[in-house]
Amino acid sequence: MLNKLKNHKNLFMLALMVVISCLTQILALMKSSTVAGIFGTGNDIDAYNFATSTAGFIFSFVAAGISTIIIPSYVKKKNNREVNAFLTLIYGILFVVMMLTIAFRVPLLQLLSGRGESFISVASYSLVIIILTGFLTSVSNITTAFFQCIDRYNTPKVVNLLSHLTVVVILLSVKEISIYQYAWIIALGVVINFVVDTAIALKCGWRIKLDFHFAGEDSKRLLKMFLPVVFSTGIYSLALLTDSIIASRLDEGMVTILSYSNQIASMVNTVVIGNLLIYLYPKIVAHVNNGDSQNFFWDQTAFFHAIDCLIIAGFACVGKEGIKLLFEHGKFGPDATQGVFIGALIYIFGQQFSMLRNLVYRYFYAKGDTKSTAVNSVIVATSNIAISLLLLWLIGFYGIIWGTVASSVISLAAILFKFARKIGFTDVSFPRVMLSYGVNLVITAATVGAVLLTKHFVGAGGTLVRLLVFGAETVVIYVALTFVFNKKVIRAARSL
Repeated sequence: MLNKLKNHKNLFMLALMVVISCLTQILALMKSSTVAGIFGTGNDIDAYNFATSTAGFIFSFVAAGISTIIIPSYVKKKNNREVNAFLTLIYGILFVVMMLTIAFRVPLLQLLSGRGESFISVASYSLVIIILTGFLTSVSNITTAFFQCIDRYNTPKVVNLLSHLTVVVILLSVKEISIYQYAWIIALGVVINFVVDTAIALKCGWRIKLDFHFAGEDSKRLLKMFLPVVFSTGIYSLALLTDSIIASRLDEGMVTILSYSNQIASMVNTVVIGNLLIYLYPKIVAHVNNGDSQNFFWDQTAFFHAIDCLIIAGFACVGKEGIKLLFEHGKFGPDATQGVFIGALIYIFGQQFSMLRNLVYRYFYAKGDTKSTAVNSVIVATSNIAISLLLLWLIGFYGIIWGTVASSVISLAAILFKFARKIGFTDVSFPRVMLSYGVNLVITAATVGAVLLTKHFVGAGGTLVRLLVFGAETVVIYVALTFVFNKKVIRAARSL
């Protein structure tokens, strides 16, 4: 009875997390819609987005690594002093890198982008603000890890929702705005999020302080685990930055179209998959520590893949209507809408492979193995850069995004091979796991085909009406087919 109540509580927390994330992403879309109407895909927003990509490369090292290393330490209740020493060292290095980047930002941006003086001026100004606020966001990643480990998953989500609301209200209340003012408004939202999030974490018992005891055994062990994660994350982030660098050397607006495409794909993915990962990772750690069967883990990967496939089907069917409704106004025209839709669709299709890869990564992390994933990430980066350049030459701008998808496929295959060789598929049949993925894809194709056929015969209609009607049809058809042909996914959902 107690276990049943606990399961219901967990599902309620997960559902609440998804709802809060949906609201946050709606606000994020409202923000993007407002900005798209003001700046379109011109030089200023290109420069701001390029600065964001550059800063994102710096902080991506810490963003993935901190949560990966800190969560197991919090779950296992490791010595706080050793964790503090580890964080002191990492953030000390990060601070030095930040200051060097700010000091040499102009020649750095000139080297990376190859754009004119106006572009560099906006990008260099924005980069300072984005880097300083990015540091605050990286600290919030630690408190988010703490909240996950005390089953308060939704606390940082609510805080983030409020900060997004503040930004949107300000943007909607002003008639005209410069790119510099926009940068400061975004920074204000980050500061509010940091202050409130940290205050709540401190009230809940979270503590952190400077500690220079780097020689402790636990600190050394954490650092040894962290370095491969940094390396693998850095290599992957370098590939993403390379995409922006390539786009910055194409026509004006390509950086922004690439950025919006990636942003939409990330928003769609964050609402469901991101929340499930936050919810599931501590449970993966617990199952691995207890020596439990792999069935739980692989069943969850099939469930995650099914959810991701529903996202793919939904966006393929009504994504263009959604982008048109949200973005196509002011300086943002139909050509930009078409470009963002195609780019986002390719990104969303490719997310299934990176999502599965990240789940397998977390199994390795739960076992304390971060070296295996580092080598795999080299494969991602090198193949991404090489394939993106090749496909750019063959098919143009969208080759950049297809290169990212192709590298994710290669990376997933490589990490599954390494999993089989180093850990092994125990208590589970790998062909059956792959069959579940295949069934999900067949259901996706059937759903998209049925909805597009309906759209063809129904004909014209209002954008909002088409979005709601065909979006609902997509969900109904996909869920019905899943209940009939892939009951394993339904069972995995019930075991969360």
